Amino acid sequence: MKLSDMIKICLQNLRRRKSRTILTVLGVVVGCCAIVTMLSIGIGMQNSMELALAEMGDLTLIQVYGRGQNAKLDDEAIKKFESIPGVEVAIGKASLDNIGYQLTAGEKDRYEMYWANIVGFSKDSMEKFGLELIEGTFPKEPFDVLAGQYAAYNLTDTQRPEGSNRIERWDYMYSYDPDLGYYTYNENAELPDPYLNLCGQKMKMQMYSYDDYEKKYEQEIRITGIVKEDYSKDYSTSEGLIFFVSDLQALQKMVFPTSNNNNKLTYNEIYVKTVDISKVESVEEEIKNFGYSTSSMESIRKPMQEEARQQQLMFGGLGAVSLFVAALGITNTMIMSISERTREIGVMKALGCYLGNIRATFLMEAGFIGLIGGIAGAIISYVISLVINLVSKKPDFSMVEGFGQWWDTILSVMLPETSPVSIVPLWLAGFAILFSIIVGLGSGFYPANKAVHISALEAIKRE
Repeated sequence: MKLSDMIKICLQNLRRRKSRTILTVLGVVVGCCAIVTMLSIGIGMQNSMELALAEMGDLTLIQVYGRGQNAKLDDEAIKKFESIPGVEVAIGKASLDNIGYQLTAGEKDRYEMYWANIVGFSKDSMEKFGLELIEGTFPKEPFDVLAGQYAAYNLTDTQRPEGSNRIERWDYMYSYDPDLGYYTYNENAELPDPYLNLCGQKMKMQMYSYDDYEKKYEQEIRITGIVKEDYSKDYSTSEGLIFFVSDLQALQKMVFPTSNNNNKLTYNEIYVKTVDISKVESVEEEIKNFGYSTSSMESIRKPMQEEARQQQLMFGGLGAVSLFVAALGITNTMIMSISERTREIGVMKALGCYLGNIRATFLMEAGFIGLIGGIAGAIISYVISLVINLVSKKPDFSMVEGFGQWWDTILSVMLPETSPVSIVPLWLAGFAILFSIIVGLGSGFYPANKAVHISALEAIKRE
């Protein structure tokens, strides 16, 4: 029997008892919707958890600290960390120790800066680290420096009267709420331009030892770019200045010429960035085995991920019960179909039809029921997910004009970055359809076997 003939017979038999077929398909639809909807809520919860963690810091970042003489933070340690499978880059970070400083800029040193979060990164590591420039370029030459996004607001204008010679950006970004009794963050705050755009500016850096305030040391630096604020990378991206570590060591040597550092680069800490979140745990464990102390978001993320996984399993189990009931319905439908078509089966055997073809015909019917139910269930699951997100998000349609904007507003509640309650990824819909087909084939296996074992002679005699 040709495949086309078997498909034709299959479709004819499904149409012959339309009511029974529709009810059986509905059972599969309900089961499929239950599984997809339950799992989509679990996926939505996990997505919300990861978004919350991402706001707290870079999930792929591990901070490494030294521990005794055998765990020094130097270039050798960086090479050792970068050799670990799963590590994208390792970056050394240093700071000025026991040195006070003042920075000036502009014509006749008009603008003064008394504080900045000064750090040093190992050379050529800034781009790899993922620092994002708002303007300018990354430093290439000695004493080329990056400035944090809001570093310019630390400038004081010496030609303005006291009290109005500095822009207090916090007054714009936070406002006191008398009802709440504390300051609240103004997300839409518009800051005025700083007195001086630092990008491209040369600044004089005057330094002194805390043991000798009178003796000053001077070094000129050049701001080559402004880096976007990102606390997950470092606090210096906000109000700091980012040097090369070698430049900070030169400054340290300038102020303390008799100090003995053997001209060897050392770091206060090292950032290790992994290629993926899944690699953090193994990389962190390997670094600890080298004798270093570490800190990452993994200790927070892992318990939350385990909890989300348990909830997904619970939700998926509840949906699987519905699909199991649907499987019983398919089995019942196929057994009844065989009972009604016993004579037809006998005729097929008498005409020399292969047993495999008879089995395949009945399995195909069960598979078609699973396929139709799975596709319908996946489509309805998307609609249910959309309704759940619309009810929970309550988007504002008052300013929407035209069908295009209306449709975009509706679909926006499904975007993962908006933290929807329910997320139905394509793989979940595909899995639901495939699983429904497998359930259908599994449910039809016993009836198909039963059809094969019917005696041809007895079947033909049967009225």
